[in-house]
Amino acid sequence: MIYLLLSPWVLWGIYCAVMRLKQVREANALTTSIKVMGYPWLFFGLFVDFVVNTIFGSLVFLDLPREWTLSSRLWRLSNLEPSWRQKWALWIRINLLDPIDPSGIHKG
Repeated sequence: MIYLLLSPWVLWGIYCAVMRLKQVREANALTTSIKVMGYPWLFFGLFVDFVVNTIFGSLVFLDLPREWTLSSRLWRLSNLEPSWRQKWALWIRINLLDPIDPSGIHKG
């Protein structure tokens, strides 16, 4: 149970690390050492994202997942017509994901 409660924080921390890797890659500054240390976090993050989307996301949004990742689900829900799901998804995107994404808008 404690893992379920902590999973969104773990996923967000991994998301921050992966977005930094994205910035380094876009700056053509990826070294072999960074790849060796960073890419496992990317793959671990995809696994955590899938689990959080499937369990936590389904509980929070009372909606079965149609996407593989929580980011994709948030993008879909935030672009729906106004509803409580859309408000939650927008709040999460605007306050937690968009400021960290190098592009400024996290599309999932």
